[in-house]
Amino acid sequence: MRAASQEALDRARDRWEAVLRESSGSETEFGIQLFAVADLFRGEGALCRALNDANRSSDDRGALASRLLDGKVGGCVRDLVVGLVRERWAQDADLLDALEELGVDSVLAGAQRRKRLGATEEELYRLMRLLADERSLRLTLSDESLPASRRVRLASSLWAQSLGPETLALALRAVERVPLPTLASSLRAYVDAAAARQSRLVAAVTVASPLSRAQEERLTRILSAKYGGDVSLHVSVSPDVVGGMRIRIGDDVVDATLATRIKGVSDAIGK
Repeated sequence: MRAASQEALDRARDRWEAVLRESSGSETEFGIQLFAVADLFRGEGALCRALNDANRSSDDRGALASRLLDGKVGGCVRDLVVGLVRERWAQDADLLDALEELGVDSVLAGAQRRKRLGATEEELYRLMRLLADERSLRLTLSDESLPASRRVRLASSLWAQSLGPETLALALRAVERVPLPTLASSLRAYVDAAAARQSRLVAAVTVASPLSRAQEERLTRILSAKYGGDVSLHVSVSPDVVGGMRIRIGDDVVDATLATRIKGVSDAIGK
């Protein structure tokens, strides 16, 4: 997202956070409505272009959005979207991305209100790892030949009893958005957003065998000191690493696994 669009999103986010703080437990529903608006705009290219047409006044664009959404979404969501289309976006896709991000913000705000934000982050991460391990399920939920509604129903039947309501809402949204972004990309973005809302970074750690609580606490302290802030540790076990560990924080990857060392030696011998 270009700078001008990011500034527009930041302004909208500030206004929206104030609304969310005053809402009465409707945050997840607000998020679902924003996702629906994003789908509506994405499916109607001409409409999306009209709502971001620099040749139309901001008042005209806002009035068009208001007429379109009146009675279809809640008043708070309608007012947010009207404010968004009154802004200038560098490209149409930025407006759609803003709707998605604000929808995610809404759902996570609901989790935060219910003191479930940490649990939601952990559930999203575990779901991401499950789909990484369960190739058949991942391919089924990503199958473009199946209607999105059918894939969402399948995911709901699998996860509705095991996930919290906020996690489920985001997981179903990730399934609905396939193929772009991928399931893994969406879930990773949601994990990062949940951590950011708690002013934390996410460290994805892969090891050959489970870490003890003392080891997790020590690693958390080391990473927090290195990155200058709180770190949320997510540990997954994979025999493939053989020994050592792999750590990913954002774009940083530290691969100190025995498997990688063995591969390095094998490659060197093969030259």
